[in-house]
Amino acid sequence: MADGDGLKEVPWSIQVRGRPGQRVAEVATRHGLTHSTELPLMIRRPEAGSPAKPATGAVRLRSVEGDELGLYARIMADCFGVPHEAFEMFADPALAATSGFTLYLAEISGEPVGTGMAAVSGDLLGVFNIGVLPQHRRQGYGQLITTEIVRAHYAAGATTAYLYSSAMGESVYASAGFHTEEVLTMFTAPA
Repeated sequence: MADGDGLKEVPWSIQVRGRPGQRVAEVATRHGLTHSTELPLMIRRPEAGSPAKPATGAVRLRSVEGDELGLYARIMADCFGVPHEAFEMFADPALAATSGFTLYLAEISGEPVGTGMAAVSGDLLGVFNIGVLPQHRRQGYGQLITTEIVRAHYAAGATTAYLYSSAMGESVYASAGFHTEEVLTMFTAPA
């Protein structure tokens, strides 16, 4: 919300499980949220076991240290094609100190090519922020990042993983053993 104290307008959305009815769409439209996107909720169930180790080639996936949070946030913003300010919250040192969160950078010869994030609660693993820089896409790095995050956290005791997919990522996650369980519909303002 913008006001005279210099606060920026914060983007927001309405999110509903499944495909919404007309009434929800009308409420969203009244609030200027006229663009809708469906995000598949994908799950990797315990019976799938730990995924096979992918051929990593020259790619190295590593956890991000506290002093690298700014780098992580910038690379993630570039992966998703949004202004760096959109992901400033990921540069906050409090995030690195939060139990259960691990941020990852994928690199080739020390140069970042992508990002990922794990959020663990008990034996449940949330996989987030899987992104690959545009010039490195279609080389299997998204699947590699996803698979390596799942492998690391399954080895540490996770048994079930979930994520929300974009249309671009759905086939990548399916090849990593995830299956679509339901859809989340998100209403946003047009870009």
